[in-house]
Amino acid sequence: MTLLVLLGTMIGLSLLGVHLVFAIMLSSTLALLIYRDYVPLEIIAQLFLSGIDNFLLLAVGFFFLAGELMNRGGVTRRIVAFAEACVGHIRGGLGHVNVASSVFFSGISGSAVADTAAIGSVMVPAMEKAGFSRGFAAAVTQCSSVIGPIIPPSIPMIVYAVLAQQSVGKMFLAGILPGLLVAICLMVMVYVVAMRRGYPAGRWQGFSAILRAGASALVALATPVIIVGGILGGVMTATEAGAVAVTYAFVIGKFWFRELTWTACGEALVAAAKGSATVLVIVGASSVFAWIVADLKVSTTAAEFIFSISDDPFWVLVMAMIFVLLIGLFMDPLAGLVVTVPVLLPIMQDIGVDPIHFGVLIVLNLMIGLTTPPVGYLIYLSAYIAREKPEVVIRESLPFLAALFAALILCLCFPALVLTLPQLYSGG
Repeated sequence: MTLLVLLGTMIGLSLLGVHLVFAIMLSSTLALLIYRDYVPLEIIAQLFLSGIDNFLLLAVGFFFLAGELMNRGGVTRRIVAFAEACVGHIRGGLGHVNVASSVFFSGISGSAVADTAAIGSVMVPAMEKAGFSRGFAAAVTQCSSVIGPIIPPSIPMIVYAVLAQQSVGKMFLAGILPGLLVAICLMVMVYVVAMRRGYPAGRWQGFSAILRAGASALVALATPVIIVGGILGGVMTATEAGAVAVTYAFVIGKFWFRELTWTACGEALVAAAKGSATVLVIVGASSVFAWIVADLKVSTTAAEFIFSISDDPFWVLVMAMIFVLLIGLFMDPLAGLVVTVPVLLPIMQDIGVDPIHFGVLIVLNLMIGLTTPPVGYLIYLSAYIAREKPEVVIRESLPFLAALFAALILCLCFPALVLTLPQLYSGG
């Protein structure tokens, strides 16, 4: 009964438009008052503050700021130019450029929303001018933005690492191959749709153009190498790597490209502060939620229900992914992590599923939810950028959603796609 109150209130308030953090806090407070005779309200504040009193979470703010500085320092334009030189000549030209740009930009932002805003503002007008429909351009933009939180650095991966007490470095490594797999699946679908509709291909510019564009974008593309290499090499923690990324983004934007103004720096600080605050208050609220879930022994009840259907590890994982998918249709990914990780992770550990494998699957699954109705934020953001109706973007996104699910299924069925790089690192 208490669990129904907890989840029902939170989902209901979210659907009514109440801000996520207030929906979580109000539902948690109501649940505490119902199932406990007396709970001092001070415990809510204590749990909230303990949830964000984590040095690792400083990395979230740093990566937000690094992405904002890169975007305002001329990096996005150079990344798009490099992607166009590499894949613009394939049938579907700018569609492939859109996907490849998301791959490159993901190594900087770590956020799907930032990816959609940055890449979409450049690519959607260019694709429309080249003869692609606005709905198609928006659909490719929003679906390729899923790559942003998969390839490191990734803000949802950091949050999962905190919730599941896993290594951020291993989570970052585990996301590389799945992120590239998502890109390949999307590019295959772009090619198929482009062939059917007769969308154009760009002109092959030659290897010299790739080298020129690559040289211009190289300093930006070095960002993920510095971040991941520094963490895995033991030179710095994830938080310190975030601080280094901010310094690097400022230096190349201000002194190398010379496009980052002091006004833009101020705007980046404000945007990063808003993004960081949004994440951190949700993480704090999630601590209250997670405490209630643990106290109610929800994971034990869920395990008994799932094992009553099947005790085969593969099918248990499939059922867990279906549950996560349903959560992702209605909830923000961070809230989805709050709801699902405390409940499902103990079950996954009991059946021998690697927490790193499960973490990548759950993050990818919840990111897909950003591109699906009724709550998918990326649908409305990409539709706004493209000046198109959301329902048109949803319809155009169907082939690309199939590609995203294909990538998710492959990662589920073949754990080596996720675990090979972390295991190589551990073996070294």
